[in-house]
Amino acid sequence: MVFLRIARTYHKGANAVLNDRRTAIKILIAMEDNAMAINVNQDYSKFYAGTEQLKSYGSNSAAKKDTLVKYQFNTTDKDGNKVMDKMSKEETMKVLNDISSLYGENVIVQFSGDGLAALADSKKFMSGREKTAEEVAAKEAKDAAFQSEIKHFDKSANYLPAYSGMYGADKAIATAVENCSKEEQAFVYDIIRQNFLVGNGSSMTEEERQANISLGMKKAEYAAENFISEDNRKSFLDAMESVAKLASAGKADSNGNIDYGVKKGNYLGNGSNLVYTTDAVDVMRKMDSNAYAEYQKINKEGGEIDSLKYLTNWYANAVKKNPSMIDKYEKQSDEYVDQNVKNQKLDKTFADIKTESKSAFLESLKAFQISNPGFLTSIIDRELALKFWNF
Repeated sequence: MVFLRIARTYHKGANAVLNDRRTAIKILIAMEDNAMAINVNQDYSKFYAGTEQLKSYGSNSAAKKDTLVKYQFNTTDKDGNKVMDKMSKEETMKVLNDISSLYGENVIVQFSGDGLAALADSKKFMSGREKTAEEVAAKEAKDAAFQSEIKHFDKSANYLPAYSGMYGADKAIATAVENCSKEEQAFVYDIIRQNFLVGNGSSMTEEERQANISLGMKKAEYAAENFISEDNRKSFLDAMESVAKLASAGKADSNGNIDYGVKKGNYLGNGSNLVYTTDAVDVMRKMDSNAYAEYQKINKEGGEIDSLKYLTNWYANAVKKNPSMIDKYEKQSDEYVDQNVKNQKLDKTFADIKTESKSAFLESLKAFQISNPGFLTSIIDRELALKFWNF
């Protein structure tokens, strides 16, 4: 049997009168006593399966849950008689949304039953392990949220460079796209931002994050084959692979923020004229955590001018007291790359994606999605919606 738990924190429209969860439960129980015809599009009372008080769920008092309300959607009754068909994905999500919206923030709504077809559509990870219903529900919610943001991805300035902090790789990439169109430059830098050096990976499992990097490498191969000049092709792919390995070796903290272990990429100029400059704030962050904490406090409370004065004074004094500080800062990054990046093995999830043309890439990516439903859904949907592929 499949179980799905969803916690909702708001009410919609006419359902606002049901803000009191106990009132909602009483109404549903009363509806259950009426012999109404089963219609999953209108009447959910037939599927109400009881209520349970929770002793402890959640450590945060503001988000603590104290009530579990259960619904069960089976295709047959206890005697084996058919009572409903399996629902489509759209019908299933409508049921989840409609019922969950009846309850307040202290209630968990639990769904179960073999009639919830949407769960069967995406029940396995790439590893072969079946997803739990909670994982499926969380993924559906994340995908829906991600889809709502797609319209924001194609920014007018998305051709601006995205850097890794590895100067050699960054300059090779900047040089390779120097004479490309803005659309092509945006495509390449989108790989670094969206597939490789993702700032926060909490919306993905680690398996999905590594697969996303694999997709980025196939996009890099497409770029190399279709619009990077032949003179720059090899250096471009080598550089993109280096950034992909850096991304693959990254480690996420408890909040999903990913540390890639190298100095922040800060440059002057562009393209083949790219020149590396030291980022004083990142030096402070890596070399003097106490000063960095104070800098953040001043920046928050006093504004940019006060924080800039603090940074300038700190840097001058720090270099004076410790002339080798910058060398040590740079050495940390170099050592990290040597030890953790150069020999990193990349994920091959998307190895079979074709790269000789836009149509070939899109067709093979769609075929992958059909063969692996529910895996990296929001990322693939976003990719298929990119303006670049339809330009």
